[in-house]
Amino acid sequence: MQDSYSGQDKIGRAHGTIYERFKNEDAIDERRKADFIKNGIHNAPPLTEAEEKMIEESMKLVEDVTSRAKRIAGTVNESVEKLLYRDGEGGAAVGMTVTKMDVAAINFFTELLLLDTYAKKSESKNKIREVFNDLDGSRGVQLTKSVSLPGGFQDRVFKSWFTWVKKAEADGLRTFIITFCPLEKYKGTHHKVHGEGKMQEGSSRGVHIIKEVTKNTCEWTQVQQVDLKITAMPARVLDIAAKQESSWANEMQEKFRRNGKEVDREVVAALAEVIKERRGVALMEDQVGVFKRCEALNEGIVGKEEDWKLKVLGWKDLDSPSPDVKMWMKYFPPKKGERSVGTGRSVGVVDCSAEEVAAWLMDYCSNDRMRISKEKRHLARLELRQHRRENEGTFALVAKLPFLLDNREFVGRMIWKSEEGKVLIAVESVDDEVDYGAALRKTRASTRGFRLIEDLPLRGGAKQCRITFVQQIDTGGVLPTWVTDKMLPRSLKVVQEAIDEFRQDDRIDAADREELSALMEGRGREEVYSEEENALLQRVRQKYEGSLEESKWKQLKSPDIFVTMESIFEKGGSSAVVGRAVAVVDAAIADCAALEYARMTRERMRGHSKSGGLDRKVVKLTNHSELFHLVIDLGVKTFAPREWLTKAVWKTLDEDTMIVCYEAVEDGRFPVGAGKGYVRASSVALWRYERLPEIRGIPQTRVTYIQQADLKGFIPPFVLNSKLTGALEYMSEMRKKFDKSLEIDAGCRAELVHMIELTESSGSEALAQFEALYDERQGWQRPSRSFGKADSKVHSNMVTGQTWGSSSLQVHGGLEEIAAFIWDFGSCANMEISGDLERSFEADVGGGGFKKMVMRRQQLESTRGFQHRNRTFSSEMGLHLVGDGELFILLSPKGDDANSRQSARRTTRARGSVSDGNDGAVEASEMVAIRLRRMAERQTKLEFACELKLGFGVSSGASQAFMERRLEEIVNLAIYFQRLMPLDVLKVEDGRALGYDLLWKADFSKQRIERLKDVVEKSSALRELCLRHSWMKAMLGAALKGSLSRNKAVRTKLICVSDKEAIQIGKNLVPSLMTEQLASAGVNEWKVQNRAVKELMEEQVWFEPMIVVLSKVIVKTAAWGLMARVIIGAVLSVSDLATDLFVLKQFWDGGEEQLVFRNAQLASLSASIGLQLAMVIAQNRKKGMLRTLKESLIVLTGAKAPTDAYRVAMGAEQEKDTEIDPMTEMQASKIIEVFAESIPGIVIQLSAIVSTINSGENATIATYLSLLVSLLTTGFISATISYDYDTNPKMRAIEPDFYGYVPDNGLSLLLAFDLAERSLSNNTLASLTSMVIALGTSLVVSLGAFLLLMNKEYCNTFFSSETGGQMARKSFLDGTDGMKAIIFLKTKKYRKPIEGKVESWVKEGWATWEEEKPDWFTDQWKTRVPEYMKPTKKTGDVDSGRDSRETAAKNEGKEALTVGGGDEQKSRRRSVLELISGQKAVKISPAGGKIRDEFDEAEFVRSIKRQGTMSL
Repeated sequence: MQDSYSGQDKIGRAHGTIYERFKNEDAIDERRKADFIKNGIHNAPPLTEAEEKMIEESMKLVEDVTSRAKRIAGTVNESVEKLLYRDGEGGAAVGMTVTKMDVAAINFFTELLLLDTYAKKSESKNKIREVFNDLDGSRGVQLTKSVSLPGGFQDRVFKSWFTWVKKAEADGLRTFIITFCPLEKYKGTHHKVHGEGKMQEGSSRGVHIIKEVTKNTCEWTQVQQVDLKITAMPARVLDIAAKQESSWANEMQEKFRRNGKEVDREVVAALAEVIKERRGVALMEDQVGVFKRCEALNEGIVGKEEDWKLKVLGWKDLDSPSPDVKMWMKYFPPKKGERSVGTGRSVGVVDCSAEEVAAWLMDYCSNDRMRISKEKRHLARLELRQHRRENEGTFALVAKLPFLLDNREFVGRMIWKSEEGKVLIAVESVDDEVDYGAALRKTRASTRGFRLIEDLPLRGGAKQCRITFVQQIDTGGVLPTWVTDKMLPRSLKVVQEAIDEFRQDDRIDAADREELSALMEGRGREEVYSEEENALLQRVRQKYEGSLEESKWKQLKSPDIFVTMESIFEKGGSSAVVGRAVAVVDAAIADCAALEYARMTRERMRGHSKSGGLDRKVVKLTNHSELFHLVIDLGVKTFAPREWLTKAVWKTLDEDTMIVCYEAVEDGRFPVGAGKGYVRASSVALWRYERLPEIRGIPQTRVTYIQQADLKGFIPPFVLNSKLTGALEYMSEMRKKFDKSLEIDAGCRAELVHMIELTESSGSEALAQFEALYDERQGWQRPSRSFGKADSKVHSNMVTGQTWGSSSLQVHGGLEEIAAFIWDFGSCANMEISGDLERSFEADVGGGGFKKMVMRRQQLESTRGFQHRNRTFSSEMGLHLVGDGELFILLSPKGDDANSRQSARRTTRARGSVSDGNDGAVEASEMVAIRLRRMAERQTKLEFACELKLGFGVSSGASQAFMERRLEEIVNLAIYFQRLMPLDVLKVEDGRALGYDLLWKADFSKQRIERLKDVVEKSSALRELCLRHSWMKAMLGAALKGSLSRNKAVRTKLICVSDKEAIQIGKNLVPSLMTEQLASAGVNEWKVQNRAVKELMEEQVWFEPMIVVLSKVIVKTAAWGLMARVIIGAVLSVSDLATDLFVLKQFWDGGEEQLVFRNAQLASLSASIGLQLAMVIAQNRKKGMLRTLKESLIVLTGAKAPTDAYRVAMGAEQEKDTEIDPMTEMQASKIIEVFAESIPGIVIQLSAIVSTINSGENATIATYLSLLVSLLTTGFISATISYDYDTNPKMRAIEPDFYGYVPDNGLSLLLAFDLAERSLSNNTLASLTSMVIALGTSLVVSLGAFLLLMNKEYCNTFFSSETGGQMARKSFLDGTDGMKAIIFLKTKKYRKPIEGKVESWVKEGWATWEEEKPDWFTDQWKTRVPEYMKPTKKTGDVDSGRDSRETAAKNEGKEALTVGGGDEQKSRRRSVLELISGQKAVKISPAGGKIRDEFDEAEFVRSIKRQGTMSL
């Protein structure tokens, strides 16, 4: 019989497994919904009279509830409007919700109406839910559904009749209505359902109104009344139940929530169309008066606003926080009963139509504004729907004011009027009372305003409008009017918000530059210049091109290797230095000139404002000349701002040359100092643009910028001269703006790849040359900086002056593509990753493969501040293909015969360098060997070896630093190809590579932020991810800062995250890492706490590995987290040892009376040290005697704990020939310490204290201190080890049913673990009684806290009769490959009963694991697998080794027992904690529906809240 049941159970499980594997319920539901939208709605039968009557009654219910219902307390700031109304005394409560839904109305209507989808059925498991469609051929639906009631009440069954209708509104939008009522009102067929007779019948009626707002948004109004048929139920309980039902609206809103800003844009666009369509429609009678009163605020201002006109009308200038907005203020004579308050006025230009701005202003409760309101902690912001009109809305705001001030309540109506070319909006306060659901501490304020929005001509194809915003606010109460006036500019910033919302700076700037470029290109030769303009051009050219000796220019260190920067002093001229910058730009002459000459672009205006700019104006004189006025605050209080007034003239000299000259001038329109104390500075500049030959169809221009500036005043010239590089950096910005090097280099590589693929195999000697150079040198060292998995080595020989280095790294790219990259010696990418000052090469020469002569010049930097001459390397470069998947590139010093070809080389440095390379560089030599091996598709192993001879006089430190920089070129090459990979192809290893990229040469948080900007700009994947999620860069930046902050979990969906929430998510990484010893565990906790992170990691598998890599470095460099925890543990361990030794000395001095305690303490310490020595010897037995002695000495000196802490904190990896990793070694050492030293020490010292007290003496303070340290050490170590194992993601993945009792906010549970020991520190152990009380109290408190904070579903994991072997075998048989692999990390006897299955699993999967390399398939794991289980190398025959079938047959009969089934399963006991958790609660079902005498109202309410919604 048992076998029969076992077989049936297996079949049932197999059937369930197959169903789960192939079910596709979601797809079926979606197809049903799509079919209903396409066919069901249009082909629905007409409404019957009964259905029409039900709809009519339902709409009356809505009207009645709308007029009588009150807002539920505490919900005023929710995104769902919730109201409650009781129908008469003792009647059932009626709940009403109004919700904005981010989904099309027809889709949401279908979601609600289709009651028999798989998704809805799955929500009603073990309950009745039957749907009968098309009742008697009508569109009616019968739903019979059961609901479980808490508190021991009988289950209720609801039998309801549904119908629906679609209506078209006057505005063309659709409204869908779904109504339902008790089935008893339907006079047709009633369907019976099995089991309904055993339940008490309840009733429900209600309506859903889905009104279309835009194509993809709607407004959902739900009204529902539920009668549970329970007599004498307290009204308060019924109200709570009704409120709980309203939470369903929140769930549905969250289900369909989309990005708030995208939804806001859709709503604004739809409303803008309505405003446009109503152009010229007259206002209603009551609206006319409002407009008349509001327009008076703007009276007298017509046409263009000029300063003199505004002053005449009484308007005074206000300081605007933005250059985009102008502000004024004026006092109007107050009317009777009004206070004299200022009226503010602001004006700005917005990049959109007038209708769009008006719609944006009218959308008062948009998602973005509601979010900002909550962030400002305003008490309420809502729309009063009962006053809504097509062109009017009434809104209420309760603004949060500082402490001691009442909050201010604003209630006002906003009315819009559309006319040709403009939209007007009037705002005025009203006296309506607003239902906030609770009494708020507030004072009513008043406001009146007027907005005039006028269309402007198109600019660059973009719509523009001018907004005039006039606002008058009286905050009321006792707040003085002058305080209100001070706050006026803050209320006028709405104009700036509108500008930022619709900003199209890039588009408009590009259009302006295109227009200027077309003018320069088309009419450059036709422009007529005056004598004054020609004289200016002549003076500037003579100053810079005729009088400066070319040989006197001194090269500066440029921050951009593609920009040459130089300086020179004028002979007999000014003490101010002259600077020159030269670069080759990937753009046409006119485009380069237009970019620089257009000085009033929005991009430049923003930069001007951020850099301390006070004023920036341009006065156009002619098409080719203008005046440029600039005022800048130097940022030093003692220095006055500097102003420049220069005249700019551009001229086309010939078809291939253009110049732009700037010279300081005087002009009456800009008086010196402008009456504000400015100091007039001077500047002379020349821009020269020369056309170069195109490269692959991309224009090339050589740009030269020469400049001299004098700040005047008392600023010494040397101060200005030191800032010369910064003044020339605009050249770098121009080069980067037009940079096309990726396209140019990619084209060259594509040609080279084709040539390499056609090359025949040759040069078998290359392998020997490579191996000779790649073989490691005796005494090699690791470089000072490492990158990811790169294996780099360096060796310097002071005697011979040679430096050797090697590196190997896997690169994400094809073999031929990487070879082509290296071979393209003069590419911009090669220049950038090498940092060479100059590169040159000859055309390829013939031979057995690719060959060419190359030269590179590099800067040699001293490690001690000395000046070294640069080094030049001239080499012969060859490429050799050996076989299909292997290739060598060799560089060797050139011979004398190559000197004759020197003149044929073409310099490619920066494609615009004016330097001839004559800087006194010293000839050096290098031998380079590179091997490329194809590992997989687009995976190439790169092995690099180099030997340098830098000449005499170079220290070993400088030589090694030079070699390390040479090895970094390989890292930069890998980074270059990694950044080319698109987002959709990234895998786990790519995530780690991106993490290493973000951390490369970024040791501090500030450097990491700068590195993040660079990587996001250049990495194709990260750039695309930041485009998908605009907040991504802010989140990563906050995480990389590593600042300690409070953990605030963010539950927002991925697509809905705001910038502020993204920053908080980034900050949350640090607290998550603080509570973990493993970075991966900290990242896992961060993922669990922040919903968007979890969704992102599920969507992008590479993101989590990247964050883990970043976290490891953040933890290392921060003063908290892992470092803090391991240091605390180390301090406790050392303190424990020190106090134990001190107490041992006291025992030793105590004579015969303390002999027992002395021997016990000595045995405890000896056992601890002995066991640690044994562990160290076993760990390092393969590392040699010297290493073993060193580690043993660390144990004997008591330095084991701090040494382990240092290694773990620094992220040390497991070394070769060791048994366990540093983390496991540290934990093992801690366990030994706890069981061999701390716990015995506690017992010994407690015994000594008791003995001392009994003898009538007092124990010493040192004894109590030693006891306290031992207690703390025991508690801390045991708590952290348990915590780390439970929160380890791998352990949770392997045993999800066993590990997981630590909740997401695991730090609280860690504190609970340690509560007992910490509470002891607050008790004075003056006597044995107090000691016992303290220990007992601590135990009870800590156990109670632990049970309270842990995840309750894991209570049964602490009490079970299941053995470790049974659990291991069960995990193997039922788990994934990762779970199965864990069996080899446990004792052999665990797998013995199922050894045949284990062997078969290993042999069948080994080849796949070798290829896919799962995380658990490590070298250490492989050594745990017996050789007979591994497949043979020749055939991989699964029958090799032991006969697995024979082993399986022996154990077949024991299988039920070994996996925890059969009789053993029955013997498993339920723990007390399981019973407490309620998993075996007994169901009580009293007859009928009457309330019991012992009814517990509070418990019933809690049960209702736990159960959630009962919505139909």
